[in-house]
Formats: sequence, structure tokens, C-alpha cells
Amino acid sequence: MSEVYSFRLSERNPREAQAREVIDAWVKQGYSLRYILTEGLLRLGDRDNHADRTQMSDISKTVERLTCLVDRLEGKLEIIQPSHQTKSELSESFLSSIKMGAKPGLRGGE
Repeated sequence: MSEVYSFRLSERNPREAQAREVIDAWVKQGYSLRYILTEGLLRLGDRDNHADRTQMSDISKTVERLTCLVDRLEGKLEIIQPSHQTKSELSESFLSSIKMGAKPGLRGGE
């Protein structure tokens, strides 16, 4: 059994007026309204899925780069830190509470 979808496109709304022009042009080429809407929705879905995959890939690459950076810096922290302690403007109680509240991060593969 088929579903019925019904809607109106207003000439006063610029995007809807443009959509009407697209529909009219495709109908003149012999395509049915059902075909036009089905194709448009499927392509819109494919574009969104591709964007999600690309975004996840970018995030994954960034995490990998950060992991490599942490691995390279691990063990070299003593070298990077200055040899003399600078006077902190933060109170010792504040620093102590931050240190106690900090939780170790999760690392992949462990």
C-alpha cells in the first residue's frame, strides 16, 4: 500500500518558487512528479550520508594525529618543562583540587 504525501509550494516563498520551476522543467522533459521527488530525496539523503562519513573521517584523522603526537612527547615531558619553578598566581588549594579532580584519559588499544 502506498503513502500519500500532500503539500503546497508558495510563489511568495523564493525557495518554493524555485522548487516549482525545477519541477516544471523536469515535467516538461517527461518525468513524473513522483520520479522527481523520489530522486531528489534520495540524492539529498546520499549527500547527507557522505557529509557524515567525511566528517567522521576527518575526526578520526585528527585523533590519530593527536595520538601520535602524545606518543612522541611521552617521556620527554621533563625536558620540555622549565628547570626552575615559576611562581603561580593560582592558590595552592585551587591547584590541589584540580589535581585531585583530574582523571586519567583513555588511550586506544589499552
